[in-house]
Amino acid sequence: MINMIDQNTLFLGISLLLLIGVNIILGGISGIFNKEFDVKKLFMGLAKGLIISFCFFIVLYIGKELTPNILLINVDGKEINLASATYLLMVSGYIFYGKQVLTKLSTFVMGDFKVNDVVEIASEKSPETIIQEEIKKEK
Repeated sequence: MINMIDQNTLFLGISLLLLIGVNIILGGISGIFNKEFDVKKLFMGLAKGLIISFCFFIVLYIGKELTPNILLINVDGKEINLASATYLLMVSGYIFYGKQVLTKLSTFVMGDFKVNDVVEIASEKSPETIIQEEIKKEK
C-alpha cells in the first residue's frame, strides 16, 4: 500500500502532520502562558490531526489505486482526479498550518509575553501540575 504514494506526497503528508502537531503544541504553550490551558482541547486537537492524516491516506489510496482514471474536474484541459485534488488540498493545508505556526512563533519571538510573566507562571505551577488539575476538574 505504501508503494502507491510517491515520495513528494509522502513527505508532504508527513510535513503536514508535523505542522499540525507543532501548531497544537504552540497553542498549548500559549494557553499555559495565558492561564487558559485546556487539556481536553489539547487532546481533541491531537486526535483531529491524526484523523485528518488517516483520512488523507485513505483518500489517496482510493484515488491512486482503486479509481485512478475517474476524473473529477477538467479545468482548461487540465484533468484533475481524486489523487490530484487530494494532493492540492494537502498543499493548501500545509500552507494554512505553516502560516499558523509562523504566526504563533512570531508572537513568541516578538515578545507578546513578558519575561517576568513567564518566570512568574513557571514558578507558580509546572505544566504537569496544571494538567493534573485540569484532569481533576473534569472528573
